[in-house]
Amino acid sequence: MPSRWAHVILPATLITSMCLSASNAAAQQGGPGGPGGGPSGFAITDVSATYSFSTEGDVERDGVVGTVEASHYGVSVSASLPAPDTWMLSSEFSWKRHEFDLTGTIPLPDELDEFGINFMAMKDLSHEIGEGWSAMAMLSPSFASDSSDFSGDSLSLFGMLAIGKEVSPNFSWNVGIVGMTRGDMKVLPMLGVHWSFAPDWSLDLGFPETGISYQVSEALRLSLKASFEGGTYYVSEAPAPGFGDTYLDYQEIRFGLGVDYQISDKLSIVVEGGMVIDRTFDYYEEDIEFEGESAAYGRLSLRYQF
Repeated sequence: MPSRWAHVILPATLITSMCLSASNAAAQQGGPGGPGGGPSGFAITDVSATYSFSTEGDVERDGVVGTVEASHYGVSVSASLPAPDTWMLSSEFSWKRHEFDLTGTIPLPDELDEFGINFMAMKDLSHEIGEGWSAMAMLSPSFASDSSDFSGDSLSLFGMLAIGKEVSPNFSWNVGIVGMTRGDMKVLPMLGVHWSFAPDWSLDLGFPETGISYQVSEALRLSLKASFEGGTYYVSEAPAPGFGDTYLDYQEIRFGLGVDYQISDKLSIVVEGGMVIDRTFDYYEEDIEFEGESAAYGRLSLRYQF
């Protein structure tokens, strides 16, 4: 997928998997915290930490200009919020960092940081439309830059409105629209599907992950999936003449195998590995794009649920 199209299309499905998860949670929960009634107060629901890397590969623009190797770090904290009957409210704070080991003359920052907070609301529409229907909305402000900059230049807003239906315990879908302050297109459609098509097998179409999974046992799940790493960042300090005070769209599209193991009722671990099939660095306002060669990647994630 060309970087420019990824810059436009991929954010349009950013919240698909979250919407489907929320739909499933609403269908499964009842009473306090479920669609029949909100929680009595603020409560942290889970904390996760992730590390991943992508190995060294050539970077090209009219020939090889150098190499890049990347390390990625992330932490997120999710919480439920007080909500009235038939509503679910949640929030998430997240931090991400990308660190680059560069050679040659590639005009890239050494690191990129993003701090964000996400607010999501879901409304059970069983009484208004019919059983299984729900509506969702999201607002996500974030600061993303090369220097942990908290100025207006690094601020971006991402919003979503969607409606979905759990057709059966094995199939659900969502459709909606996405709006954003960065990118060539400001309003885009979104679509997500979750389908348990056979015992222990499921298919998820969405972003940042699309794939097929198999539940080997109650604690172990295997998956084959395509995933996305990256984002759009404000570059305040020019890494080379002409590359300051602008925006960089960085992306990796990955394809690999994941192993998800439930260590205990509250703690789980995910180990993943495969290939980066597309790596790009796009200064889209200047129409200057650098293409990266394929590389290997690995990922380790821990999640604790309260």
